[in-house]
Amino acid sequence: MKLAPRLRLAPRPSRIGCALITAACALTSLLLALLPLPLAACLFAAAVIVAVLTSGLRRCAGRGVPSLLHVDIDRRIMVTDRAGRSRAGSILDDSYVGACVTTIIWCADGDPWWHPARSILVLPDTLPRDQFRRLRVALRYGRPVVEGETSGTEAG
Repeated sequence: MKLAPRLRLAPRPSRIGCALITAACALTSLLLALLPLPLAACLFAAAVIVAVLTSGLRRCAGRGVPSLLHVDIDRRIMVTDRAGRSRAGSILDDSYVGACVTTIIWCADGDPWWHPARSILVLPDTLPRDQFRRLRVALRYGRPVVEGETSGTEAG
């Protein structure tokens, strides 16, 4: 069985993701301002909101957005970050494929068992429409290759 060609994707920063993260943090700040909390609790909660805002914006529009993704139908991935470092790994079954939101959950090869899985958020404005569709198909129908598995097309 011949595998489908590898997808080569170059994600762009997401305006939708930035807008949603900013709106969520602004509404949370408003809620925090309306609650009668002690000053120490307000300062701690405000620090958490700022940390979530900066982390979210970094993952949607900053250095956290990979510069290049290679996705195979056998659920292998190669991620190249903005600094030019590439990491190969396996896409996990925890990935979510939806019409508007796709998350790629993956583990890099050679990571210890206690290292958390990595994630990539893919929104509709991150990729061109055709590449977004191909990525969703590859994630939804792709399966890892099992050692010793035959395709049944060999002549005997």
